[in-house]
Amino acid sequence: MSRYLYDITNPNVAYNWLYEALKMKQGDLIDAYCLECHKDVNAFYEKYRIVMDSIDIEKLEIAAFHVTTCVDDCNEIKLYGLHNLQWVLENDTQLRRFLKQNYISFDIDNKCVYVGENVYDIDYDKYKDLDVLSRRKNQLHKIGHKLYFDYQVNAFFFCRDIYQYSTIHEAPEFLFTLSSLNEETTGIDTKWKEICKPYVVKYKGTISDYAYFSFYGNKTEFEEDRSNNWIKLRRWLISYAIDCAFGDLHSDIYAYMNPETVIAPENIIEYMPAEKWRKDVLKYFGKE
Repeated sequence: MSRYLYDITNPNVAYNWLYEALKMKQGDLIDAYCLECHKDVNAFYEKYRIVMDSIDIEKLEIAAFHVTTCVDDCNEIKLYGLHNLQWVLENDTQLRRFLKQNYISFDIDNKCVYVGENVYDIDYDKYKDLDVLSRRKNQLHKIGHKLYFDYQVNAFFFCRDIYQYSTIHEAPEFLFTLSSLNEETTGIDTKWKEICKPYVVKYKGTISDYAYFSFYGNKTEFEEDRSNNWIKLRRWLISYAIDCAFGDLHSDIYAYMNPETVIAPENIIEYMPAEKWRKDVLKYFGKE
């Protein structure tokens, strides 16, 4: 079966995926799902199970999108692609240069952050088991967590309103955490916000690019499903595509990449100002 791009970033593309992947004719979705299956996703899946089972899951391309802020209209991403946070802080990037201009730098290998003339230990393992932390140590714990535990590219399969999720359209969450470390880092997130513009970067990847917890509750569940011809994942794909196509997705669906995954420029589908992306999605739900 051809590698149709699985895409639930808005109802229209989800609708199109269902028609293409299930080889439907115009009008078949309403008839099959609403009339014949009475909006029962399990019944709908069984009806098209032969077609779904023919999809090569390990080759299926799956769309997601990353919300970012930048000073160069995504030119750096167009050149290097999307990388994890460790890479961004170790290489000659706009974020690393910005931090350096504000007397902040990171030594990833030695697990240290330099702020002015001070150096702080950000070894996550040293802080995670402590019961009582000073305010500063608590922030060091959070910084360490982000740099050594949660440093992968984070994205969405679906988000109805990207402005309602945190403030990632203003500055990276990492900078908000860093801004609470001490007086010297206070406002670092605001400084970034003042010079940047928010963008959405939509891309594609295969199942091997995504962390197992994008789709499963634990690794055992993932491994069992892989050995069982991805039955649970196939149901996941159908269920969310149906809900999205009919405008019934109300919660964000997160996409976590593996830490080593790099989204190469050739796998990026589009770059769009965040405000335009937001309006284009909200119009499907009667909002502008």
